Amino acid sequence: MRSSGAILAASLALLTAACDEEPAPVTGKAKVVLDLVDLSYAFKDGRHTYTHNRQFTESGGVGANISRGKVCVRNGEECVDALVAYRVDASQVLLQKGHHVATPAAKDTITLHYWVKDDAGNEFEIHKVLKTDGEKVVFE
Repeated sequence: MRSSGAILAASLALLTAACDEEPAPVTGKAKVVLDLVDLSYAFKDGRHTYTHNRQFTESGGVGANISRGKVCVRNGEECVDALVAYRVDASQVLLQKGHHVATPAAKDTITLHYWVKDDAGNEFEIHKVLKTDGEKVVFE
């Protein structure tokens, strides 16, 4: 029968060895898609307003960071561009509630564009395009 001191020493040796190991490199590529869910329409303050939740879904098994976002209305003539810090973990969903996009034109093309870098170092972009005609919205 081993003494508790010997068991403790063996346990500490295993823990120390585990701490010295380098983590395995992340391989593969994230697959992130953007969906606009719970979309509703209202005409407010002279603009056609589309309220929604933005849902980023990762299905490639690799986590990803979204670092920049750009939303354009008026067929790309009016844009808002910002640095962001969104994280979508591997095989998970990031749901952002309460967003909206507003345009003065009933018929418009609205674009959402995001820049992504995954945990394996792959960089890519996500696009979502909406064609609007008042209350009618078609996703491309």
